[in-house]
Amino acid sequence: MSGPSYPDRLLRLDDWEKLPDYEQHHVEVCEGVLVASPRPGPVHEHAALALFVQLDAQLPDGLCVLGGVEVLVASEPLTVRVPDLIVVDRKLLEEDPERAPAAEIRLVVEATVEGTARTDRVTKFSEYAEAEIPQYWIVDLTGPPILAVFTLDAGWYRFDGEYTGTTALTAVGHEVTIDVDGLVTAPVDPPVGRPR
Repeated sequence: MSGPSYPDRLLRLDDWEKLPDYEQHHVEVCEGVLVASPRPGPVHEHAALALFVQLDAQLPDGLCVLGGVEVLVASEPLTVRVPDLIVVDRKLLEEDPERAPAAEIRLVVEATVEGTARTDRVTKFSEYAEAEIPQYWIVDLTGPPILAVFTLDAGWYRFDGEYTGTTALTAVGHEVTIDVDGLVTAPVDPPVGRPR
């Protein structure tokens, strides 16, 4: 079985759109260069899904939590990322674009596992800040789960703290309660209903 391949030059958006799906790889583009890594494991997938459920239950109807969506971070050179979660205005679903423009992202979340820490904490950190995405959360799964929260401030991310246990945070201007430990364990209680 072959791995991802691409033209012998920096990728453009039309090149990216023509690439086949690679089921065993998580594929993105960073400044025109194809970046492939193994698909995330079950701990990572559970954490992303658990956070999705927690956020989706608490954010108002005008906002939407999405997972596995391509984000066009930059056109030149091409940078396309596939964050673990994004929060967007619900109108983006109605528009149904091929990929979400960075300008439409209100919150981006990456779950860090062994081998992705540098990318999530350095490369994507700077990419998302330069794309002016207002909030960035990093869920560190390399040990007991820790949620690092960053808010865009004068063109760069301000560190707003690291959290464990159950904590109240502001997500896209709305108060939410996140059970950080629950991202890697089964929830005891069903999620709270969505506010109307």
